[in-house]
Amino acid sequence: MRTILLIFLLFISMCLTAQEIDENILENKTYIERMAYFKTNPLKKGQIVFLGNSLTQGGKWDKFFPTQSPANRGIAGDNTLGMLYRLPEIIIAQPRKLFLLAGINDISLNRSNEKIMTGIRSIVYQIKAGSPSTRIYVQSLFPINNEPNRYKRMLDKEKQIEELNKQLQKFCAQEGIIFINIYPAFLGGSLKMDAKYTTDGLHLNDSGYSVWVDQIRQYVEE
Repeated sequence: MRTILLIFLLFISMCLTAQEIDENILENKTYIERMAYFKTNPLKKGQIVFLGNSLTQGGKWDKFFPTQSPANRGIAGDNTLGMLYRLPEIIIAQPRKLFLLAGINDISLNRSNEKIMTGIRSIVYQIKAGSPSTRIYVQSLFPINNEPNRYKRMLDKEKQIEELNKQLQKFCAQEGIIFINIYPAFLGGSLKMDAKYTTDGLHLNDSGYSVWVDQIRQYVEE
């Protein structure tokens, strides 16, 4: 029965992917360039994979974890539907572990948490159905610090981020997968990222990546 449910959800998520790619992420220059890079630098079987957006892309994961040699599958600007579109490459590679970070760009596109959770559930279910031996780690969204109002579409989104993290944690508990709550380690005030960890209120500097690495090290190296 569970296998049938996963296949059904896989079908639904593929329909969602085909019908709704906001702002044409598949035609984004960075997306196209990264996809071309992935094609010429394919994943190795059983590799550890980091899947996400610009925060993931900016991480030097193979340098942070040289023994494990993880692959970076982050694309700046990517959202849950863009990640769904590129899951076949990951499923074919049957990764040993997958570290997922998704949702912040969906929030920027003014998607509801309900819709974002549908995308994240679909990602998890597709991995479970196509690569059942993969250990999935869902990472919380990070707080933001939008006091300079640099990201107009992220204004007043702090509470939504906090609430989405709670929904992610609940979902992971239901599915028996690990939720890594990185969010508190970056807080510097009420719902805001500590300015010492960020270059622009959203993306991380070297100190921020050091905190991130410390938060996930046990899961990568175990």
